[in-house]
Formats: sequence, C-alpha cells, structure tokens
Amino acid sequence: MAVIGNDAGLTIDRILLATDLTPASEMVARYAEMLARRYESKLTLVHVVDLSAVIKSEDAGAGFALEHARQTSTSEMTNLLERIVHNGVPAIGHSLESRNPAAAIVRFADEIDADLIVAGTHSRRGLSRIVLGSCAEGIIRHATCPVITLGTNTKPVRDGQHSFGNIVFATDFGSNAEAKVHIALAFAQDAASKIYLCHVLEHARKEIPDGLEIRLKVEEMMGKMIPRSAYDWCDPECVVEEGDAADHILELARSKEADLIILGARHSSSWLVHLNDGVVGRILREAECPVMTIGSK
Repeated sequence: MAVIGNDAGLTIDRILLATDLTPASEMVARYAEMLARRYESKLTLVHVVDLSAVIKSEDAGAGFALEHARQTSTSEMTNLLERIVHNGVPAIGHSLESRNPAAAIVRFADEIDADLIVAGTHSRRGLSRIVLGSCAEGIIRHATCPVITLGTNTKPVRDGQHSFGNIVFATDFGSNAEAKVHIALAFAQDAASKIYLCHVLEHARKEIPDGLEIRLKVEEMMGKMIPRSAYDWCDPECVVEEGDAADHILELARSKEADLIILGARHSSSWLVHLNDGVVGRILREAECPVMTIGSK
C-alpha cells in the first residue's frame, strides 16, 4: 500500500483475501471483490487446510480426511474464483496446508507483497465470554500490511457500495501513530470521506479544569498529526472522550454511521495471542462496519 507523503495519495495493487470457504465467508469475499474493483487491484484468494484439525491421529482415517479436505478446498476455490472473474475482477487462487493457518497466510501475504489483507472473524462462546477465531487474531498481530476484518455483527454491504462515506480513526498515540494517520487520510481522500480522529482518556479526571486542559492538549496533539494539505479536501474532526475506549469508539462509529473503523494493533512475538480481552478484540467482535487494523512493531 503506497501512501504518498503529505498528499495522502493511495494505491492498492494487491489484495489478499483469506477465506475459509464457508457460507459465512461469502460476505467477506464480496467485500474484497468490491475493494479490488474500486482500487483496480489484483485479487489473490488463499485458503489454508488446517492440518492440525484434519490430521488428529495417525490412523488410516486421517489420510482420507486430508484428501477430502484438499478436494473440497480445490473445488470450492474454483467455484469462488469463477464467480469473481465472471464479475470482471482479475483474481487467482491458492490452496495451502499448514498446522498454523495464520502464519501461512501472513507468510504468503509477504511473498506476494500484499498491500492489504481482507479476512473474516468468527465468534464462539466459551465458558463466560465470546472470543475471536485464533486465525484472525494471528493475522492481525503479525501482518506487515493493514488488515480489514468483517465480524459477525458487520452489516451487509450492498453490491457497488464500495466507498467510505465516514471513517473513524482511533489513536492511542502509540508507535508510528502519524504513519497510521496518513493511511487513514489516504482512504478518506480517495473516497472524499468525512474522517473523525478519536482518542479516549480511559481515566477520567474528577477536577473539571484539569480535565478540560488535558482534553484540549489531546486535541492539539491530534491536530498536529494532520498535514495542512488535508484541509484542502476534507474537514477532519478531532473527538476526545473519557471512559471505556471500546465503548466510545463503537458508539462514535454507530452515531456517525461509519463505513470503516481504523485502529492500531500491536505486533506480537508469539502466535499464542489473545485479543478477546482488549480494546481491539472487542471492537472487532462488536463493530457493525468493517475494521482496519494497522500493526505496530
């Protein structure tokens, strides 16, 4: 993904769609297809046969299950590719095998120099909470390019509706915050979007004068991350809230009818990652629009 200086020029040449080829992934595939058409991108589909799930033992049935998984992957990938190409989007497909699907997807994205990964998340109920699928978590925590995920609460995107009318960009002023702002602004400029820059003070101040001073300081910090040239084509709005970060980001996205939420996501050195208790994990679960995560090393 090329972002050209302060002018926020945007090019997306290669999009990688990570799909599990289930009926639930159909909306994700259509979204990736629309993005590819919008940005005139080459679309690459990848499906990973999870060997750790297919081969659970060394008995004779394991070989049959693996071969069945391979045939199913090839057949369903072919059907999906035929539909996408028929719709006028250049696309190719790859079926991989790995005991760590997330690692295989991230590695493959690096090999093809993907500018963007599009993936779905699923939720499953544990003893006391909903958690994200581990594959999506691994991709988000390790990808070297931005990742757009569509969760189970994402509202269907109509065919042809590929523009981002309103974008919510949430920042914690962490690593590479300004670079992430430039990516958000690039999407906003390309789609002539309204963009809201948001920061949430999670520890509210009881003293009103002190609290007001902090809010003004945060607004000033956000304002400094926006290049002056951005004001020639949009009207960025800085929003500072106090309280629970996920609550405020989700509410802002709902109230502004956001088409995209953009977040930073810290990279991890381990594949045993768990987003379910964090701000990013909750937003991915509950957001009604697609969510882009941009990694920080």
